[in-house]
Amino acid sequence: MKALYIDQVTHNPESLQNKNHQTIRGADIFEWSLFSSLVEYGSYDAYLVQGLTEDRKQALLAGGLAEDGVKRLVPAPLGGLLPLRDSDQVVFLTAGRYLNALASIRQKLRRCDGPACGFIHSINSPRVAFSLLQQCFAGLFKTDLLFCSSRAGMKTIDSYIEEINQCLPQALHYPVRRVLVPLGVNLPAARRESAGPLRQRLNVRPEVCIALYFGRLSQASKCDLGPLLVALSQLRRRKKSLYLIIAGDDTQSKELTRLEQLARELSCQEHVRIWPNPTAEEKHALYAGADFFVSPSDNLQETFGLAVAEAMAYGLPALVSDWNGYRDLVTDGENGFLVPSVLPPAIKDLHLCDCATSMLEEDSLAESTTIDIRSLSERMEKLAEDPQLRARMGQCGRQFVENHCSWQVVVKRYEELWEESLEAARAVRVPHARTGGIPGLSLEKCFGHYATAKRESDQKCFITAEGREWLKRPGRFYFLGQISSVPCPQKFANILREISNHPGISVSTVAESLSKNSEPENAAEAHWALARLFKYGLVTHQQAESQE
Repeated sequence: MKALYIDQVTHNPESLQNKNHQTIRGADIFEWSLFSSLVEYGSYDAYLVQGLTEDRKQALLAGGLAEDGVKRLVPAPLGGLLPLRDSDQVVFLTAGRYLNALASIRQKLRRCDGPACGFIHSINSPRVAFSLLQQCFAGLFKTDLLFCSSRAGMKTIDSYIEEINQCLPQALHYPVRRVLVPLGVNLPAARRESAGPLRQRLNVRPEVCIALYFGRLSQASKCDLGPLLVALSQLRRRKKSLYLIIAGDDTQSKELTRLEQLARELSCQEHVRIWPNPTAEEKHALYAGADFFVSPSDNLQETFGLAVAEAMAYGLPALVSDWNGYRDLVTDGENGFLVPSVLPPAIKDLHLCDCATSMLEEDSLAESTTIDIRSLSERMEKLAEDPQLRARMGQCGRQFVENHCSWQVVVKRYEELWEESLEAARAVRVPHARTGGIPGLSLEKCFGHYATAKRESDQKCFITAEGREWLKRPGRFYFLGQISSVPCPQKFANILREISNHPGISVSTVAESLSKNSEPENAAEAHWALARLFKYGLVTHQQAESQE
């Protein structure tokens, strides 16, 4: 018999959100989807759940787990031996990264022959690196598995492990095998439904293309949606027909007011709908009724892009930033478009320890990471005006998800890897001792590959037509202010005037000329402010760029 031991089972986060308006995190959605898909599509004989009770089973049924799935669950006694014979095979699974805790459970249950398996999610924290370090001491083996959802995420994990291994003797190096498997998504029964109900609700004419952003509404932990509104306003000034829906969880960041105010300031408020905290039913209607998906992600916490895969499952072309896991899902020109992303020079001066006690530096980095607005606007226009292109890309995207990201495919891949580890574990039963601090690890080393490129200090700066328009309306600069500080719009206007007066001035010269003194804090602030202007398309590196 083969059994899968699951360390914990949570509620369906979407059912909780509908009742209590709780924040929904991608990791929570994955954890529930992983559990429900394993019992639905998996081929194991038993699924052992720690602390499972009859009341817990009823809660799982209420959360949407199928009755047949609940019947496959077997209670695993807390602290007691598993209801297994010595000849039975078992795999230990956690939906998170805490393999060290799982290894302790495995040892306590006296089944060290069972592979321990975990997953990465957001990995932009020293806690993740220290967790990997702890795992060097936890009694883990080469037969254990850490599932990485993207190539970029795996590269970051490898950077952490490389630094850890340099601190340890060879015998104590990190043992766990890293494997690349995308996160799974459910395939909707119908590829696309009629967009009529959504259009009627929003009063959008049939000939108007609908673009959808779906994800957490947060500058701090997802992406700044201001540049997306700038791109929309540019399209509207060119009389292009497009309606944008921005939908997602807004229970923590309260971005609704800011986005609505910016839309009014950019005169595109009649062509955008901010939709906070949609229900599961509304989420389905949005995906089913939209014409293409857009996400200008700029944040290090994004490792895979679950919403991108969900949108592709509905047959939507994906217009996304060229950013970490997104580029694993989207092939430019085939199932969507990748928009170039540029990290600021400041990343070379940031270290992993900067994220240890606060996220201010991390927020600042995201706020100054640029998504190419011109490219974004052009590709939005291209998709809006070409229904045949949308249909072709949407079909390619759906096929990609069916082949690589559907839960049936992903669960099968898990089981193939577990079988490899079970076979290897039969010959490897000797516990590995492990020992082993990396607060000075460079963020550029860990995450510099997330974006298309990094803006260099000698890059030239030119004011754009959009920048000149903003100089006429200086109140707009309040929207560029740092989340964690008092707004200071004058500094943005000063930088724009400096660039306007000195076309082709370099990034470093702009920062030096506007720093009050040589203190690093002031220079860094000037670099950050300039990066914000690049981000919003007010400054460009191209001379005489034509923008409306």
